Amino acid sequence: MKKVNFHDRYLILSDIDGTLLNDNNELDNLTIKVISKLSQMGHIFALTTGRPPNGSIDIYNKLGLDSLMVNFNGAYISFPNRKDVYSEIKLGFNVQIIHNLFKSKKLQMYTKNFFVETNYGHYMKYIPKNRTERKMLFSKFHVKNQNEILIAKSDLSNIKNDVYSFLIELDNEKHLDDLIRQIKFFSDTLISRVWYEKSLGCIIEINSKFATKGTALLFLSSYYGISLSRCIAFGDGDNDAEMLKLAGYGYAMKNARTTPKLNAKYITKYPYNKKGVALTLIKLFNLKNNVL
Repeated sequence: MKKVNFHDRYLILSDIDGTLLNDNNELDNLTIKVISKLSQMGHIFALTTGRPPNGSIDIYNKLGLDSLMVNFNGAYISFPNRKDVYSEIKLGFNVQIIHNLFKSKKLQMYTKNFFVETNYGHYMKYIPKNRTERKMLFSKFHVKNQNEILIAKSDLSNIKNDVYSFLIELDNEKHLDDLIRQIKFFSDTLISRVWYEKSLGCIIEINSKFATKGTALLFLSSYYGISLSRCIAFGDGDNDAEMLKLAGYGYAMKNARTTPKLNAKYITKYPYNKKGVALTLIKLFNLKNNVL
């Protein structure tokens, strides 16, 4: 492992789910101590997540951060707790794209449900009647209660704000390739990612191709004046791959999928549920005597 130069300032970025939190979706004490120590030393630690702001602000506050926070996979960058700095970066896409995309009969036919994330509200095709499914869905998308959800009209005409992400729950995974082709044919300005949730099945996530964690890393690097060679990044998913590739110290988690591992320069010795991020940072910055 290449050690850091202790005279330099570093920018450290981390994904949340499958990277920073343990099996209980919580921060362990060692992780909090390590990040607090690095912040005291003058380094910048930033969260870079696909979650919306309300789904990551508690973690941000528990870590005592004052840095920019990256949400919606890079579509929204902000200082969540600062009123003295106006620095919102919005890289969503025009809502009309969703309106036009959903005119596809195949998309309508093969979509079981969808979830549209905007800065002004969340929209769904329908709210599941099954309590367990509803609870799981709200938890996944960080919705506190049903009142936060708006039901989209059949033509989506009541969705009027720019979109950060459009997530499609397929009725059957066998339609995946067909829908991906439809989306790619429709526009080359969008990027599609596929992920799986045990209770939901196959999900297609659609973002602007400029809304990536890699783009977010470039912006934060420029904003803080810290070169990419002094950027450290951690992640486990396909949406982390570009960020891990660009960072001078790109770490795919031991539990990561294949794509991020192929793009990262390093792989952590321990997975997310064994304090992989904290233990890697301890070794990189020689913090053992200071935080244990």
